[in-house]
Amino acid sequence: MTHSLVHSIRQKFQSWFTQAQAAVAIEDEELELPDVIQTQLGQKIQALPCSQIYQTTVQEAITAGVENWQRHLDVANSLIILGSPVEPIAKILSDSLQTWHNPPVEVFTPLPWRMRPHDPLIMSQQIQQALQAYSQIDIKNPKDIGDLLEAESLADRKTLMMIPCLDQCFLRCIGGWNSIEYLRDMVIHNRNCFWVIGCNHWAWDFLDFVCQISAYFSEVKPLPELDGAMIQTWLNPIAKTIVEPEAIEDSEDNLGQAYWRTLASQSSGVSSIAFGVWLNSLRIKRDQLEDGNLSQLNLSETATTNKTPFTLRQTKPTLPSLPPLTGIDRYLLHSLLIHGQMSHVHLALSLGEPESQIQARIQGLLRAGVLASSNGMLSVRAAHYAKLKIELTNNNFFVGED
Repeated sequence: MTHSLVHSIRQKFQSWFTQAQAAVAIEDEELELPDVIQTQLGQKIQALPCSQIYQTTVQEAITAGVENWQRHLDVANSLIILGSPVEPIAKILSDSLQTWHNPPVEVFTPLPWRMRPHDPLIMSQQIQQALQAYSQIDIKNPKDIGDLLEAESLADRKTLMMIPCLDQCFLRCIGGWNSIEYLRDMVIHNRNCFWVIGCNHWAWDFLDFVCQISAYFSEVKPLPELDGAMIQTWLNPIAKTIVEPEAIEDSEDNLGQAYWRTLASQSSGVSSIAFGVWLNSLRIKRDQLEDGNLSQLNLSETATTNKTPFTLRQTKPTLPSLPPLTGIDRYLLHSLLIHGQMSHVHLALSLGEPESQIQARIQGLLRAGVLASSNGMLSVRAAHYAKLKIELTNNNFFVGED
């Protein structure tokens, strides 16, 4: 080996060693965000409008569907918007319709349920009662309505009905999806209304398996995958007030395009997953934690002052590790992903188990951070979704094709 080659190898090793030492030093000085900051940042992000790409996709699909329905008597009078089980589809629809200024239709939300009614076996009756408040809807038994197509005219088509969470209108148990069959018939036979329905992929595929719902609703629009630039645009109103400006300008691995591309890849282009992974990638300097003033921090001030009360740095975005799962864990998580969110009682009913039998596993998954609980409703934490889908697929569970 020549002297120059040895010298070159030594220089490369010394450079690598110096960089490694610097990285260790940085990691040693920085820590994960404490709960108080995570909570405040989470609230700020949830208050943001959903991604503009989501809104544009929904608005364009509704516009095309409504215009076609208003011009032709025999076309579809419904549009299904599909998204990931961990995506806030109801909020996406709400944000989209708030800024939608197109065909002259009046918008109503007859079933604003974001939580399933207590008794899933009487949801058909509850749906009927909710629809009775709208004179535009004929709530007679669909089997007795007769041929409505001949009786109506295009001039009657001025009403849009939105159902934000179809997954909250049924429960996977004996008799638990009769409500979907009733709602399906009401939509088909009330053609003077255009129906926009939000649903997650897993719920839709389950309903297609048990009652062939896709045969009745042909117009389906999935939400698009977000790329790095789209995610950056969506999160930037918060990110630019939280991460130190020097990092934004100088560091390619901090707020550069490579970071956002990696975040999009890790999150599979799903905004709710990107949000969780982004939060987990943030680090705070140790000396700021030692000040003992974190409980006094108020991030609402950053929106107006454009200053951050502390220094945050973005590290490489990665999905969290999935803890070992038992058989009952998988059944429990599978049911939650079909239904979006559930109460303890409904989860037990969907599994055919007494609530006492699953309570210990619920607590274990909450402690492990796989589940979240809010106002008594359980849901899967979005950041675990990608690995959970692989885990359930490998164990022969029926999963959604999102």
